[in-house]
Amino acid sequence: MSTTMEANVWVTEDTGHRLLGQDVAHPASGRRGTVGAVLIYVSKLTGRPVRKVAHMRPMDHSGREWTADPDTLQLLQPIAHSAQPSGTRS
Repeated sequence: MSTTMEANVWVTEDTGHRLLGQDVAHPASGRRGTVGAVLIYVSKLTGRPVRKVAHMRPMDHSGREWTADPDTLQLLQPIAHSAQPSGTRS
């Protein structure tokens, strides 16, 4: 866990977040990407989390990374290829 200081908050990386390294959809922007980091901003005064921010790399290889609240992201499920049932021939 790494920690840095910003104004009145501590910024800590959530290295165990469930979306870390996962492919996600961001419905608000219509974009899809891979979560590279989730940061937690914690108040220095109260010690309570103020906000969480997920950092995504685009799946379309546009190079334009973006951030969002991790609670607004939807996990993309891999498409399972089911085997075609073998038919019997007469």
